[in-house]
Order: sequence, then structure tokens, then C-alpha cells
Amino acid sequence: MTLCDTIGDTFARRTDFGADGPFDPDLHPPIDLREVTIGTWAATVPASDLFSGGFIEGGKFVRLDLALTGLVNPPGEVTPFVFDPFRFGDRPVFGFVEIDIDNSVLTGGELESPHFHYLGNIARFGGKPSEPEFADRVALDASAFDDLFLTAPFIERHGEEFHLALLDAPIAIDDVQVVSGDDDASFESGETWIVRGPFFHRAHGYEPFSLASGGGTAGEYAPTSTVRFQHDPLADVTTVSLVFPLTNVGAGLMLGEPPQPPNHNPSDQASVLEALLDLYQSAAIVAAFPTGQPEEALILDWVGTSPEILLHPAQWKLTVLLGTSYNEPIGDAPHFVWTDVYPNVRRGDVNGDDSADATDRQLIQEHIDAHDDQDGVIDGRAVMAGFAADFSVFDINHDGAVDAVDILLVSVPGDTDDDGDVDLADWAWLERCFLGANVAYAEPACALADVDTDADVDLEDARRLGVALTGPSD
Repeated sequence: MTLCDTIGDTFARRTDFGADGPFDPDLHPPIDLREVTIGTWAATVPASDLFSGGFIEGGKFVRLDLALTGLVNPPGEVTPFVFDPFRFGDRPVFGFVEIDIDNSVLTGGELESPHFHYLGNIARFGGKPSEPEFADRVALDASAFDDLFLTAPFIERHGEEFHLALLDAPIAIDDVQVVSGDDDASFESGETWIVRGPFFHRAHGYEPFSLASGGGTAGEYAPTSTVRFQHDPLADVTTVSLVFPLTNVGAGLMLGEPPQPPNHNPSDQASVLEALLDLYQSAAIVAAFPTGQPEEALILDWVGTSPEILLHPAQWKLTVLLGTSYNEPIGDAPHFVWTDVYPNVRRGDVNGDDSADATDRQLIQEHIDAHDDQDGVIDGRAVMAGFAADFSVFDINHDGAVDAVDILLVSVPGDTDDDGDVDLADWAWLERCFLGANVAYAEPACALADVDTDADVDLEDARRLGVALTGPSD
């Protein structure tokens, strides 16, 4: 299964309190997702090379590929204690690929860090996703992060069973194998690296109710996994690839050992099936001896399931949230600038009905009317205190205020005259509004020419409008 994302659709979405943290997109360009591929993988010689082989039904591994525009390097360490994101290059990728294996939003999720995940950040990108499974699970603003499991929106209940975490898995140089390159500890054009670490986790929301042992904490299932970074200089694309055993047969092949029976322990032979069998067996115990915690709802629906029938990666559902790092540490916690997501949202679709129209404009106006006085001034603007740690789905251009500009932006990107197409008339309007990078609009209506919603009209907007040109609809 290959899922395609629009090339060049990056939007810098800050997360620091005050939106004034040091971030230079020229030094550290945004991460741009092109496509995601996932499937059942057969490695030719799994004990020595997991990445040679083919997508074959009946393979013993799952393979996940992220194709990213340009040269993108592995992430360095970003913790409250160590800030070294650029250890391997100027363009590290951070984020998550979240995987819903059983296609149920009722099972799996994150209890402690939903603010780092898709549901906690997608509204920063100018709309609400239209997929029905996310209807009551998206953080529309920062008030969603209330640490209350039983209150809507249910951002802790993503439905994920596993995630590829390019976020909290620091890579030591000893964990890097340079397959091709000059071995100078900097990931460069044309190089291929294999890195090892706890990148592929089972969802942490299961941990309080799981029998798993052998990890850093009780119930954790975060085995060492293998990820490859490979840059193609001709296409100028970096592919980040994970290959991981679907079953303990695959785990044995990878280690050159006979397969072990599943034992709830990811520190020896680990596999997707072992992790799912642990959920099945743990859920039966929770059902028989309830904990009284409402969070046990995340695991209870695994009672009576058949994990063996779920080992078809092309049928799994994926969400992706990717970004890069600030130049310097922000406070005492890691913060990230998110730049691309999948599935994306329709700009201005604030109610998630897959259209941006008069209804959405009315909802934005109603939000302004209700919150205009939050900053002590009645001026037709609803200003967010603490932006961008705070945010709002109604703030289409992510500038910290919901105002008439956001209402204007409820349209087809580049459709400056709001006639349903992008044509030469729109190009003429962009030329009129063009003032260059980091220069405020000459007039509010010029927001319509701000295709990348970064509060100016510059060469990037011209590029994106050129790509969007369709000609007149009539």
C-alpha cells in the first residue's frame, strides 16, 4: 500500500510558548513527506540484510518506507537534559507514524503525550480532518490537553497499536552502521546508514494493563529495531525504512536462531504478533479482574480477538506527523516545529465535513464574536495567549489570532477571487500583493495570495500558485 502526499505542501507549525523560539527554516528546512509505503516484506538474507528482498504475500516482516524530499538525516537526541538534534546533519526528522492494526479507534492510544501526536496537532494545519474515525478525537485547541481520559475530545484514544517514533529514541554513534558514505558522522548526499534503537514501539496506553516484561517499564513493548536512511542524489529523495518481524519466525530468521514461542518479552525475539498476543491475553485478565481505571477501555476490546488474522500491513491504517527542531533548546522540555502531516486537512474546513465554505466562515466569525475580548480589546480579533503552545483550528494561517484574514482563507489555496478555480486572474492578484518574504500584507485581502499561510506573499507562494493553476472553471 502506497499513500501519496502532496509534494511541497509544508507549513511550519510552531509549538513553543509565545511562538518566538529560535527557528531558521533556511538552516533547518521543513520536512516534506512525499509518500508512505507499507506491506508484507520478505528479506532475502534477513540475518545480514533486512532491506534486500521484496513485498511478497506471506513474508515474515513488515516494511514501512517514508519518502522525504531532499537530504534528511537521522534525529539526534532531544530531551530535557540533552539538546543535540543536529548531531548527524542540519535537517533531522522528528515525529511519528502511528499504526492502527485492528482498524478500531476503541483500542490503543497515548495517555501521557498526546500533544506529540497526530490528533494533538492536526488542527494546527488549518482545518479538521474529515475521516469519521477522528470526528470526536481531534484537539481543536490546547484546552483538549486536560489529562482527563473520559472527557471529549478523546485525544488519548487514537486507536494505534504501534508507532514508528522518530522523537524519543536517541541514537548513539555506536548504533550507526554506515553502509555507504565517508563515515564522518554526518549524513550526506548519496549516503546510506542503518541505525538501531527503540524506534518501533507498541502504543504506551497499553502499558498499565499489559503482561509484557523485559522493557524499561512494566508493560512496555519497545524492542530494538532497525531503520535505514538512504539518500538518492538523482531524485534528491531520502527514504526512511523500517523492517520488523511480523512473527517470531521472522524474529528467529533475523537473529539466525530457531523461533521462540511468544513470551511477552521484547528483549529476546520480538514481533508484531507477540505484542498482539500479549494484548489478547492481558485483556482477558483485565476483563476477569477489572482495575477500575477508565483507561482499561483501551485494551478490553482485545478480548476474544484473533491477532493472527491481523498480520496484513497493507490493511493497517496510518497517520503521520513529521517536523524538525528549533535551533536551540526551549525551556526544560523538547519542542518541535511540525511541518507535514498525513492525512492532510482541507484548508478552512473547520467542521470536518470535507468542504471549506460559508458554514466554515460563519463558524470562524462566531468564534471571533465569542472571544474578541480575551485580550482586553474589542477589535474583531480573537487573540490567543501563549501562542503557539496554544492554537486554534479557526486560526487558519497559524499566526496567533483568529480574525478576518482567517475568514478570507476559507477558499481553494491560490483562488484569490474565490471563484472556485486558480487561473491567470489569481496570478495577477498575487503579483499585486507580492512584497517578498517576511513583509506583512499590503491589505488584508492579500491573505488570499498567501498560499503557504506564512503571513507574507513571496516566491514560495508564487511557486505553489503556479503548481495549483488549473485555468478558469468555465
